[in-house]
Amino acid sequence: MGEKTAGAGGPAALTRVFAGGKASHAYLFLGPASEKKEETVRRLAQILLCTEKNKPCATCRSCRLFLQGSHPDFHLIAPGPDKIKLEQIREVCRTAVYHPYLAENKVFFFTAFERMTEVAANAFLKTLEEPPPAVYFLALAENEEMVLPTVLSRMQRVYLGRDPETVATGEPAAETVLPEEELLAAGDLYSLLRLAEAKEKQERAAVEEYLAAMAAYFHRRLRERAGAGDPGEERYFRFLQAVGRARENLAANVNLRLLLEDLYLSLYETVAMERTNN
Repeated sequence: MGEKTAGAGGPAALTRVFAGGKASHAYLFLGPASEKKEETVRRLAQILLCTEKNKPCATCRSCRLFLQGSHPDFHLIAPGPDKIKLEQIREVCRTAVYHPYLAENKVFFFTAFERMTEVAANAFLKTLEEPPPAVYFLALAENEEMVLPTVLSRMQRVYLGRDPETVATGEPAAETVLPEEELLAAGDLYSLLRLAEAKEKQERAAVEEYLAAMAAYFHRRLRERAGAGDPGEERYFRFLQAVGRARENLAANVNLRLLLEDLYLSLYETVAMERTNN
């Protein structure tokens, strides 16, 4: 358990696995938050709940109720308001042991799995490790580094780093480089600090999304280099640590300009140290 599946062949391949009755009981879907990624996971949930042979049929009673948002065997777990708390997980564990009402399966969908408190995550472990029959846990998270390792090891991890339409059509993923990484490569600290000045004027929610996307990007870079002796592995690990601190500072209501300048300085110092050592 706890295998990483980078893309898993895309949503089309996932659809075949789920429709064929070969899905594992717990999945953690990783990548920057977006409506398309949530739609992908919801479609997989619909497949698990569909009662017809060709899944999802969209016409059986189970599919109709799911699409209406009133399926009795589909349970949505969202932060309330900022964390997934112990009381919510206790209710999940209590509900999971009951037989499905309508479908053959029961599905619990976590929209922001990384926001689960440590106490709640520990309470979830036993149910996650020994789930009742016909129970599936599907979860979205922007970064697996924010998930308790003992929980992470009990879930299949799938990175949804590309839009569902792109994967389904077989189009190659475009190579992307963060503008910040280009500035780091050029040793342009001045432009990085100017960027902090510009982003200071944004809403905190926008900065939160920006940091989450940066964390997902660096995590993908780290995965590409992990275990291959690539010197960039240490760099991206340190980048992720720096972004993690920035997100913690954002949650603590630290001044935007200060936390962004600290982030960029940390990234810059990491690259400078790497150059010195080489």
